[in-house]
Amino acid sequence: MDVCDLTLIKTIHDLFWQDPFYVELYAVCLLSLVLFWKKMTKGRKFFLLYSVFCLVLFIYNPVFVYLVDKYLLHIDRVTARIFQLLPLLFTEAYVFASLVMTTAKRSKILSVGLTAAITALLLLFGITPWNRERLGFGVGMYLPAENLYKIPQEHIDICDEILEDMDGKRAVLAMYEMHGINDLGGTLNYSIRMYTSRIQLDEVLDIVSYTALSDEDRIIYWDKYITTIQGYETDNSNIYFLFPLEDERAYDLLEYGCYELPVESENYQVLVYSSTD
Repeated sequence: MDVCDLTLIKTIHDLFWQDPFYVELYAVCLLSLVLFWKKMTKGRKFFLLYSVFCLVLFIYNPVFVYLVDKYLLHIDRVTARIFQLLPLLFTEAYVFASLVMTTAKRSKILSVGLTAAITALLLLFGITPWNRERLGFGVGMYLPAENLYKIPQEHIDICDEILEDMDGKRAVLAMYEMHGINDLGGTLNYSIRMYTSRIQLDEVLDIVSYTALSDEDRIIYWDKYITTIQGYETDNSNIYFLFPLEDERAYDLLEYGCYELPVESENYQVLVYSSTD
């Protein structure tokens, strides 16, 4: 990927700013700082310059975005939100706090009402305040009726089978796709990380690159890979591999000496390599 490829900036931008209400709210806060430039205190000047600095350096800087995406986030672009929150959270908090404090000088009752209104605004509006279908409870930021992070039962069953089979406190599970791009379950790697810290995830060669290897090179690859995993301090003699059903890499690992771990799953298969065999 080109360092100056603006497509990456757009991808991460769309991922984070998918709820336009919060972008619009942030823009209004920035505009209020600009309009009060002549009457600004040091704090207002600081937050305006700070916000512009973050936007230019972190969010819309193609070199920075490329380096962070490749070397820090490892393509886990949802984590890029930490950089995009830098200008938004502090700037909005400062503007709202200043507004409440200014109002409090005139009327404490009015400042309390304004605080309640701002709180309701942030909690209840998910997309835009004029979108009547998304107003109130059940919108993007507030969904009390649904647990968005509920782990699918299939993912729990896979984890339980591996945990039961393990002979130590921690083991390595090598996944076919670490970042869920081709994940049949959609969030399997995230489910495992949320469900247990005893399973350490690692990534095998992607299927396109693996298919291009000769039979001899495939054996060499698994030799090196397993040797590397055995160097990890996991106090476990077993290495686990997870693939979609009928995956070519799984067939080769069975020939290599792995055996299949029985799991209740319609989409996945788990193989085990034991160094004690």
